Amino acid sequence: MRKKNGFENLVLISQLGLNVLTAVFLCVAAGVWADRRFGTSLTLLFLLLGILSGGLSAYKMARRTIEREQEEKEKEEKAREENWKKRYGTGDGAGRNKRKGW
Repeated sequence: MRKKNGFENLVLISQLGLNVLTAVFLCVAAGVWADRRFGTSLTLLFLLLGILSGGLSAYKMARRTIEREQEEKEKEEKAREENWKKRYGTGDGAGRNKRKGW
């Protein structure tokens, strides 16, 4: 499996953080707007909604990334196994050249 370098990890962490922060900031802005417009106190409710939606979004993104890495690992293992079979056969002796006289 190919190792990730530090830059790829930094990008992934940044994407996760921005995913959460965007949802939180948009919901808080909507809550503040609703408070000013209608005279309510919905900012806390919208803040909680933003945290939950951002967390769910980050979870889904992390899950997709993990699944993608597992698929890559499975493909590499399959290619390694096929390469092994191509070089050495299946291991049961079926593809082996037999000597005459044995």
